[in-house]
Amino acid sequence: STLTHSCLDELRRLPNSEAVRAQEVCDLILDLQRLAMDWYLHDTAMRGQRLADCAAGLARLRTLPSSAALADNVCEEVVQRCGFHRAVLSKVESRSWKPLVIHHRGNDTQPWFADWINQRVPLTDTAPEAEMLSRRRPTLVYDTADAPVYRPLIVQAGQSRSYALAPLVVGHDVVGFLHTDHHPLARRVDEADRDVLWAFADGFSHIYERAMLTEQLRAQRDSVRELFFGAVDRLDELCESTTERMSEGLEAGVDGPGAVTVELTDREAEVFELMVTGATNQAIADRLVITEGTVKSHVKHILRKYGAVNRAQAIAWALKDR
Repeated sequence: STLTHSCLDELRRLPNSEAVRAQEVCDLILDLQRLAMDWYLHDTAMRGQRLADCAAGLARLRTLPSSAALADNVCEEVVQRCGFHRAVLSKVESRSWKPLVIHHRGNDTQPWFADWINQRVPLTDTAPEAEMLSRRRPTLVYDTADAPVYRPLIVQAGQSRSYALAPLVVGHDVVGFLHTDHHPLARRVDEADRDVLWAFADGFSHIYERAMLTEQLRAQRDSVRELFFGAVDRLDELCESTTERMSEGLEAGVDGPGAVTVELTDREAEVFELMVTGATNQAIADRLVITEGTVKSHVKHILRKYGAVNRAQAIAWALKDR
């Protein structure tokens, strides 16, 4: 662009007598425009490829089983798929952020990072990270030497000269950050880096939120299941206790319903006939092709109609009536 404008300025200054020179400058301007178009197409193709690789990385993350596994693997996917050399995942917590995970291209060890894991980094008002809490958009730090970054971590320990930063948003809250750069290369981040990181961070935020919701639903399901089966166990204990007390009363002279006619539904009659043979609830369920829970329900109705406290008593009274 600079060379093109320089040629245009020269062309304006040329006298009419310099036709040959003017033609040379015009040809040079055309060459520069073709070169600019080639560079634009190349840059667009590279960005498109990075976005495609970004989508592939997100697809792999969707297969991971938990939010913890997502946190452990996200930095590696950013580096391997999005064209960065280093990535750091941090979590946001009460006006500070804490580095959690780092991944460097080539899996080079980063011993300096161990001292910063879960350490609070203050979110000062002028820091790029603080700006993202309100904007919820990615940002670029072209030169850490002139930017209000947290120097002990980013410059002195991490030796970052330039980095891209994107928020991780769950619901309406920024819950974390992704820091990326090209360390140890001299290359600085650019707008393409920002756009690719933004696409990745946005997709990852949705995946992470879904994983957290799934885990919450599973926890609630397990809690409800535990409460339900606990209630069933307590009801069984209560029924057994009641049975024992009523059995004692029967031994003292309670003879049963006498000649009272008991009317059972067709299904209850089928269940009762199998009860008489001594079949278990599961065996009855298998025989009648129903669930064990349905069998238990029919048994309860039968006992209620006979006024019996257990299966044996209902069977005895039924056989007596026959």
